[in-house]
Amino acid sequence: MAAPRRWQIKRKTKYWAVKSSAGPHETEFSVPLLQVVRDMLSLCETSREAKMLISGGRFSVDGRVRKDYRYPMGLMDVLKIDGEEGGHRMLVDRRNKMHLVPVPAADCSWKLCRVEAKRVIRGGRTQISLHDGRNLLGDSDAATGDVVRIEIPSQKVLGTFRLKEGSKALLIGGSHVGELATVSKFEKWRNPAPNIVYFKEGFSTVWTNVFVSGADESSIRLPEVAAI
Repeated sequence: MAAPRRWQIKRKTKYWAVKSSAGPHETEFSVPLLQVVRDMLSLCETSREAKMLISGGRFSVDGRVRKDYRYPMGLMDVLKIDGEEGGHRMLVDRRNKMHLVPVPAADCSWKLCRVEAKRVIRGGRTQISLHDGRNLLGDSDAATGDVVRIEIPSQKVLGTFRLKEGSKALLIGGSHVGELATVSKFEKWRNPAPNIVYFKEGFSTVWTNVFVSGADESSIRLPEVAAI
């Protein structure tokens, strides 16, 4: 009952759930690797079997092998299984649940990361902090709210999607969670009030609920959920 509502687990059917270890993602936007293997991918039936599979080094997240069964796999992370050609990307569906979306092998070499902060550090270098805990140094012109497309695991920046008019964005929170919308205006404030993003579809939300996924069209495929 204490597990985050975004996890796809049945309520009142089990006594225990795995708690995520400290990692790059907050608990609300991540799922422990054990639950991904056992419950979301249905590769085994028990936690003991899942731990054996994970400790065997068969699973990699963002290009790095993970053997911690409590490792938090979060939003936009890419999961690869040893021996399989494609992979899976972690997204949020329209039911506000964390959802794995199958992706082809060509899409397993990159991921999208939102810029959470940007600052100048010692030496005059620019540092951008991303939503998955990464910090990149360089001369990137990406601003807070923009999304960078990086190569994994090398972390080389492949491109930038701006939070501006005409951009396609995935809603990761609010009443329109899981939907794709087209940005019409990004309104910034120089006070404690949250910055607001307006959409051509006729609604608005705070910028923290917005994840830009492409310039003219989305570069990611949305999760498919049952109608009932």
